[in-house]
Amino acid sequence: MSLLEFENLIRRPWFRQVEALDRIALVVSILAVCTEAFRMVAESAPLGGYVAIAVTALGVAISRRYTWAGLTVVLAGSVIDAIFWDPLVPWTVAVFTVFSLTLRGTSGLGTGLAAGFVAYAASVYADSAGLLDSAAVAGFASAIAAAAAGNALRNRERYWKALEERALDAIATRESETNRRVAEERLRIARDLHDMVGHEVAVVSMNLGVAEVNLPPGSQRSRQALDAARVGVAAVLNETQSILNILRGDSSAIEDQTQPVPGVDQISGLIDSYRRIGLNVSAEIDTVADKLDPTVDAATYRIVQEALTNAHRHGDSDADLTIRSAGGFIVIEVTNRRGSAGSRNRLGEGYGLVGMRERATSAGGVLDIGGDETMFTVKATIPTQGRSIR
Repeated sequence: MSLLEFENLIRRPWFRQVEALDRIALVVSILAVCTEAFRMVAESAPLGGYVAIAVTALGVAISRRYTWAGLTVVLAGSVIDAIFWDPLVPWTVAVFTVFSLTLRGTSGLGTGLAAGFVAYAASVYADSAGLLDSAAVAGFASAIAAAAAGNALRNRERYWKALEERALDAIATRESETNRRVAEERLRIARDLHDMVGHEVAVVSMNLGVAEVNLPPGSQRSRQALDAARVGVAAVLNETQSILNILRGDSSAIEDQTQPVPGVDQISGLIDSYRRIGLNVSAEIDTVADKLDPTVDAATYRIVQEALTNAHRHGDSDADLTIRSAGGFIVIEVTNRRGSAGSRNRLGEGYGLVGMRERATSAGGVLDIGGDETMFTVKATIPTQGRSIR
């Protein structure tokens, strides 16, 4: 499970979130103040009642930023209303204010006791019913209950966030461990590849040297073929080293690469290398390098390289190469006559064809393999800017 999937899984509904409950308490307080103001107008309340409700509203506004100052003003509004009017609504607002403040982190014990004592005293004064007045005791209890509820919800929110952080840390640790094991496996593959390829290339180089030393005088074409083989071996070494750097995760080696990625402008040199090893290539190439996306440019080079390799291995020493641009696409076509061994191959066999198809697909194009019993054709059609073919 990824971090994003986990976060989506643990996302709670709005009515269980502290921020939402805090906003609800504010809305209830505003509605209570507005309702009480309309009632005062309808029942011709004394001036002291209007002052009380105005002070209460001011306290609610102040409490959003200054907690204790706002609570003090709200409680003052309750006291004023107890003297001149009905303290029920201001006291209700005070209870919701206590709940809101404790949700936002204010001490539940402090706010609950402060509001409870003020409510108790105001109720005893307003009703003149003695110290055991039920309304006074209820006011004190409601303040304590509001503070306790807010404090409990805040603690639950902290506990839940702690669980989330622990779970996220566990997922991150698991992903880190997975990445570490992948890196170790890549390093092991790089070591094995280095040992295997290095040994085999050394053997090939040694045999090439022995073959050149034992050539009879006048074997010029054979010497040219051996020189071309050495160039090919060097190219294999260079590309293998690049692959090993990537497998090892050697960022410095990757960043320090100064050689450009092979592209269309290097295809002429590629053709010459195949001609040196005996493949007669007839090439017709448009000037399209400046129009190509870098991914398409590299894919074009690799497709041509693999197609000519296929023609050299399985063909009859001749190949026709055409690269042209038409309608926002680059079309690569390589045709060769099948050799005696190549004629036995079936269309679509071999990793070379799979690799060419993957190269074309990665650049947004398609690869078509065709031909008959005597001819073999590879045709790739790729958007010059990497757009997908529909």
